[in-house]
Amino acid sequence: MDEIIDTTILLRVRQIVVETSEVKTFFFEKIDGETLHYEAGQFLTFLIEVNGREVRRSYSMSSAPAVDEYPSITVKRVPNGEISRFWIDFVHEGDIFTALPPAGRFTLEKSDEPRDVVLIGAGSGITPLFSILKQTLSADTKSQVTLLYANRNEKTTLFMDQISYWQRRYPDRLQVMHIHSQPSDEWNGIRGRINNTRLEQMVSNALVHDRNKVKFFICGPFELMRSAEITLHFMHFQRDQIRRENFVIRNPQPEKREELPHDVRLIFKGITYELHVPGDKTILQAALDSGIYLPYSCKGGSCATCAAICRSGNVYMTINDVLTDGDLAQGWILTCTAYPEDENVLIEII
Repeated sequence: MDEIIDTTILLRVRQIVVETSEVKTFFFEKIDGETLHYEAGQFLTFLIEVNGREVRRSYSMSSAPAVDEYPSITVKRVPNGEISRFWIDFVHEGDIFTALPPAGRFTLEKSDEPRDVVLIGAGSGITPLFSILKQTLSADTKSQVTLLYANRNEKTTLFMDQISYWQRRYPDRLQVMHIHSQPSDEWNGIRGRINNTRLEQMVSNALVHDRNKVKFFICGPFELMRSAEITLHFMHFQRDQIRRENFVIRNPQPEKREELPHDVRLIFKGITYELHVPGDKTILQAALDSGIYLPYSCKGGSCATCAAICRSGNVYMTINDVLTDGDLAQGWILTCTAYPEDENVLIEII
C-alpha cells in the first residue's frame, strides 16, 4: 500500500472569549501562518487524546469567512461531557490542536437572485446559523435573512448582543424572532416553544421573495429539527430547500452488511488507490484498515466529514442523515456508511 497521507492541520488557540460561565469561544490561527479556508456553516473536527485514546469531536464554526479575522468555534459545557469539560476548564491561549480541514454540507450556495434564507435553531445550535447569518448579510446583498431562535431565557441565549448588532446594521434585511420557554418577567418577546403551528405562521409571515427559492437551515435538538422538517414538508417546501445539521450525533452506528467483496478505485489527494473492500466493511473502514487515512468524524452517516463523490458504479448507504436529494444526484456519498455493489466503483475524495 502507498504511504500514509497526512490530512490534518495544526491550529493554535489565539484567543479565548468567555460568553457565559458555561460557554467559551475559541479563536484559532494556523501555525504555518496561512489562512484557514472554509465556508460559513462548516465545522472543524479535532483529534483529541484522552486517556491514551484518540477522540474525534466536531464543532461548527461560529465565525464567518471574510467577516471575522480569525476562525472560531463556540463550545458549551455539556453535563457529564468529558470533552466539553476539557475545552471549558483546561484549554488555554497558545495551546495547539490537531484537526481535520473544514468540512460539512451545511452551507449556502451562491446566488444572484433575490431569495429568503430562514435559519431555525435552539440553544447552542445557533453556532453554524450565526456563521451563515453573518456571511449572507455581508456577501449576498439580495438575500433576506430570518432567524428563529429558541432558548429558555435571555441569560441562556448565545450571541444575544451580537445578533442585536447585526439587526441594527441590516434592519431591512434581517428579522429576528426570539422564542423563550422560561422567560423572565421583563421579557416582552415571544413566549413558549417552536411548535408546528407557530413555525408555520412564522415562516409564512416572514417570507419576502419567491417561496420556491427559499433556503432553510435547521440546527438544534433532534426533536426540534424533526418537527421543523416535518412542518416545512407539510408546507410543500422541497427537500433540497432544507438543510439540517446534527449538532449532537444521536444516530446509532450503521449496521454491518454482508455483501460480496469488491475492488474499488479510490482517488485521494491526487493519488489513485486500488482498494479491496470486504463484504462486511464500509468503504471508509476498508480504507482505514489499509492505511489510507480518509477524513471522518461520526462514522454514523450524520456529519458528512467523510463525504465523497461516486464517479462511477453503484454503492449502497445504510444511513444518510445529511445529504439531500440534490447532493445524491450529483454523486455525493458518505464513505462511512457506503458499501460497493459492483466492480465499477470509482470514489473521489474532494
